[in-house]
Amino acid sequence: MSLDIGKDLSYLLRYDLYHSLSQIDIPPALRSEFVTLTPDEPLSTSLNTLEKLLAEGHFLLAAYLSGAILTSSLISPTDVKVVFALFYTRLVCLELSGNTVLAAQESKALEDLSSTFYYVPPSLETADAGTGGAKNDTRLSYPRHIVPWPLRVLAVRLQNIGFGDSRRGVAGLYELGMEARREIMRPGIGQEERNIWRERLGDLGIRTVNALVEMGDFDAAKRTLNSLGTNTTERGTHKMRKALLLLVIGDLVAARKVFEGSSDSSSAMFTPLLSMAEGRYTDAVGEWRALLEAETQRPDEPLIAQNLAVCLLYTGELNEVRRFAA
Repeated sequence: MSLDIGKDLSYLLRYDLYHSLSQIDIPPALRSEFVTLTPDEPLSTSLNTLEKLLAEGHFLLAAYLSGAILTSSLISPTDVKVVFALFYTRLVCLELSGNTVLAAQESKALEDLSSTFYYVPPSLETADAGTGGAKNDTRLSYPRHIVPWPLRVLAVRLQNIGFGDSRRGVAGLYELGMEARREIMRPGIGQEERNIWRERLGDLGIRTVNALVEMGDFDAAKRTLNSLGTNTTERGTHKMRKALLLLVIGDLVAARKVFEGSSDSSSAMFTPLLSMAEGRYTDAVGEWRALLEAETQRPDEPLIAQNLAVCLLYTGELNEVRRFAA
């Protein structure tokens, strides 16, 4: 069922907004034809095709199809949920296919996400559309944002690139952080929803540190990262992101402390990364090999194999690299 809250998003359905995509950089043997819409094809069929492309990892094709659907007659400009979902898919797939610059340019169409246009009076429907978690709370007393949270977070980074203003990106993350804190403290909020907002707040903290690192402000990045703290219940992915940022900053001691007393899979991945950061490539080779031998057909096997190959290059084992790559 479509969600109509009286907002006209026709500015996201303009044909001239979306860049033409090409597969010229892809080897001919690996190319696939772009999926085109057929006459009289219902929206549900197109969305199913899009989901299939995403599941198979054809991100460039998915980006093309998302843009095609957005500029077709299948979409109503007032169907907020579908329009934003397709626009988010388009931007994410452009990033994943190596077209971040195009995604940054297209994200500028959203303009200022803090403007009053993107807010509506509180209600069941708008809470669900904007935050994805407050649909059971009828006691909201302030306007709700209609843009889904993942798109808002993504837009902050892409608009930072598109407008060439790093400070704008950091300020945008802080604004989202203030909103997340407000939601965490909201009276009547359920524990499950509060945990969602806490995860979002932690994610914003990591993104802020990353933005500061990209700006070259390592002192501010380190202070911000230290203020985030580390707890035993934190997810492994968040710990790994913190540790990697500390490695980039150059604080190996602090990076090691992130995984102190931890025995999860992320901790096992961090050990060889730390060895590489300290220049102990021979040790890292053994540690990467141990990870590959401990579990076959693991989802992160390509990442481990790539790092192992790099370490083998540093240790001068070129023949082993060739055998491994084959």
